Amino acid sequence: MTKHKDRSATPEDGRTLSVNALPLSLLDEPLEYIFADHTRQRVICSALQRIAAQRTATREEADLITAFLTQDRVLHEADEDADLFPAMRRRSLAADNLGAILARLRDDHRRSHDVIEHIVTALCRHPAREMEKLTAADCELMQSFASSESKHIAIENSVVLAIAPLRLSVADLKSISRGMKIRRGVTP
Repeated sequence: MTKHKDRSATPEDGRTLSVNALPLSLLDEPLEYIFADHTRQRVICSALQRIAAQRTATREEADLITAFLTQDRVLHEADEDADLFPAMRRRSLAADNLGAILARLRDDHRRSHDVIEHIVTALCRHPAREMEKLTAADCELMQSFASSESKHIAIENSVVLAIAPLRLSVADLKSISRGMKIRRGVTP
């Protein structure tokens, strides 16, 4: 079974950056799990904006953000692309106008891969240092990603997750839950 750790770091301003693991039992409620994961993603976006403004990240912050972007976010994206979005395509009504929205959200996921790779590289440039200094280009990319990701999450929450409970059947939700559990090494 994949172990999900609570992650936290104390930035130089003394605040604690924390991205707590979600309880695996929440996987039985896949829409709630995805919504809760969006909250965690917003924490990461806020941290990236703050780091970009300061042009530095503590090693703890850099490692926490890197782990989240390369592990948790990858799982989240697969949950949506492999399970949630296809189920929504099958169940939505023409009046929902979800086709273009779901295509855009999936394209957002694809486009973000290179950006995330660059952010991770910037945060891991000097892994032995306690403080990672960032270039202006790194900071601009982090700001842009955080802004774009926040808009992406807002669309998912206000459109997809608002319509999903109205359209998805109990069987659909069980199937989505099963896929999410398998992805995390949890027995369905």
